[in-house]
Amino acid sequence: MAPNPQELSNASAPAATDSTLPHRQRTKAEFDKYIVDQYVNRDLTHTAAMVSDLGSRKTSYARMRDEAEDYRKVRNEYQRWFPASRVYGKGYSGYGNGHTDGPTKLVYPNMKPRLGHKKTARLRIKRKDMIQQAEQIEELVPIRLDVDWDKIKLRDTFTWNLHDRTVPPDLFANQLVEDLGLTIPAANPVLEQIQQQLHDQIGDFYPQVYIEEDALDPELPYHAYKDEEMRILIKLNITIGPHTLEDKFEWEINNPLNSPEEFAQSMARELSLSGEFTTAIAHCIREQSQLFTRSLFIVGHPFDGRPLEDADLISAFLPSPLPTVLRPQQQAREYAPYLYELTEADLERSEVIYSREQRRQKRSVNRRGGPTLPDLKDRQRTVRTLVVSSVLPGAAESIEDSRLYKRIGGAAGSRKRPGQAGDLSDSSDSEDSSPESPAMNNLQQGTARTRGMRGAATAAQQRMANLGRSETPEATILHHHETRTSARRFVPQQTREESVDNSTLIVKLKVGRERLRKFAREQKAGSRPPNIQQTPSFNRSQSALGTPVPGSMGPPSTPNVQNQPLTTVTTPGAQGQIGRVDAPPPPGPGQPAHVPPPPPSWLTAGLTSLLTTYPSDRFEGVMRYSAVNSTTEVPCPAPPAGQPTPEGIKYMYLPRIRCHDCPGKLYTPGPETTVGNFEVHLKNRQHRERVEARVAASSSGPSGSNF
Repeated sequence: MAPNPQELSNASAPAATDSTLPHRQRTKAEFDKYIVDQYVNRDLTHTAAMVSDLGSRKTSYARMRDEAEDYRKVRNEYQRWFPASRVYGKGYSGYGNGHTDGPTKLVYPNMKPRLGHKKTARLRIKRKDMIQQAEQIEELVPIRLDVDWDKIKLRDTFTWNLHDRTVPPDLFANQLVEDLGLTIPAANPVLEQIQQQLHDQIGDFYPQVYIEEDALDPELPYHAYKDEEMRILIKLNITIGPHTLEDKFEWEINNPLNSPEEFAQSMARELSLSGEFTTAIAHCIREQSQLFTRSLFIVGHPFDGRPLEDADLISAFLPSPLPTVLRPQQQAREYAPYLYELTEADLERSEVIYSREQRRQKRSVNRRGGPTLPDLKDRQRTVRTLVVSSVLPGAAESIEDSRLYKRIGGAAGSRKRPGQAGDLSDSSDSEDSSPESPAMNNLQQGTARTRGMRGAATAAQQRMANLGRSETPEATILHHHETRTSARRFVPQQTREESVDNSTLIVKLKVGRERLRKFAREQKAGSRPPNIQQTPSFNRSQSALGTPVPGSMGPPSTPNVQNQPLTTVTTPGAQGQIGRVDAPPPPGPGQPAHVPPPPPSWLTAGLTSLLTTYPSDRFEGVMRYSAVNSTTEVPCPAPPAGQPTPEGIKYMYLPRIRCHDCPGKLYTPGPETTVGNFEVHLKNRQHRERVEARVAASSSGPSGSNF
């Protein structure tokens, strides 16, 4: 049984009272007195703290009033002796925050000075415009800048979005000129040329058209009725700094999945090229593709898979379909990239050689008729003016290395020949083969194996020196047939009537600075250089009597005419076609058309002889009613119907040949009183295919005998 707790407490109570002192009970009066003393002590402590704080505040206020008074005196009375920089320090001495001295002003972010001291307006795009631009499709236009002004030669290539509405082209041109370190007031001609070239190339862009259609017959493959493959040959010749990249590959322009930018990134990554080469490769692909696209638009191609009809375009495109996907082993070296480094002399020499090659290709273009197409063989070389930067890879370290400014040659005595290690003069890029040409220098250092080359070069040099002067002084006595023949040699477009007849010839001559200054000085002194011809225009009769250049071989003489006086012709002679007949002016409204005369007898006889050689062909001679120049009798554009005939234009009947197998085309007979030019057309492959198709259709059809 457990013990009772109450009993245990009663048992231990006497023991506790024995070990502790007795406690005296506090009365209520004593407790109240203790509380009052505590309140009084706390009030005294708080009062002492308030008195101490009040004293410290008075001291602090007095010190702050003294400082404010001193600051007022410094700002007003002692401002001359105590500027802001002496009071607060010099700050950062202008590095970003400006100087301490001066009036206080609030500078907003758009008011801060820009890095590089740029003054062109910033590009600001609103969010609403960015959202609208993001919904537009991207159509990149290849842009090529070639600015040559004074000592500045700027060349650059890039792509521009045709549907971009956020970046103004003029603002881009301003920033480009400023990035190159050119001052806007002094470089306004450069800015205007950049803006003009940029607007012209954007406005002259032809986008590629892609048409998606369903198959006409699901059982037949697509290539059974259409062939949309348009493969072209892309040639790269890119020079950035001292490095040059050359490559050649095929490209399909009619595939919307082909991306020049992705291809350029992959190629630059494989060859470890800088970013400048990436954008240059993409630009070259788009630029060369644009040549073929523009040609397709010019000939009226519908972009629906139909085969091409123009012979020049067919020959320009690569053959389709591919016989095999493997290229012959002999062509492996041609379709491989080459990257090499050139010195300054090699760069200048290659520049001169390339410019001359470009001019030679332009002179060799000979399209006999039809619409004027771009030169599809022209592959422009890409040479970029580098940007001066120490951060961008591939940039120039100084303005001299960027090749923005032309290199001026030294004095006349120490002037080096172009193409060698030295500077190129302004006149070294001319088309004449002067003795200072690098090709002539190389030929002069040959052996016996190159004697024939040296002889050919010497003869070519003499002919180039006599360019513009006839080698036959009796040109005025020759028959007028030969005069017209030579005129047609200079104007090959007159072989077909679809081309625009142009009777003017613009010749641009580039004269060196030294020669130009010498000529100006002699003009001011009243003397005329003896080597300047007085012929005002290009005329065979005048050029035959011109003064020969010193060192060149004079024109040969012809017997039986040495004693005959030669008269100087001041106006160009008639260069019209043989067999032309004068025609009356156009009939008025409501009047019947004029009846053309019969073709000349020599044309009828020539076509009859051709008919014996080509019995299956169908052609005839006609007289075409054409407007000609009154002086030269060369065909020219006719004035609009209903308007009076302007001065200097008359109407004539010109002999032409119409081919019934090639409708819509008229051919010019020649040379002389023959039809040899038309026989070339009869041998044309397309013409022969049309004739064979007509003969086959007439022989198989029931009415073939009545065709």
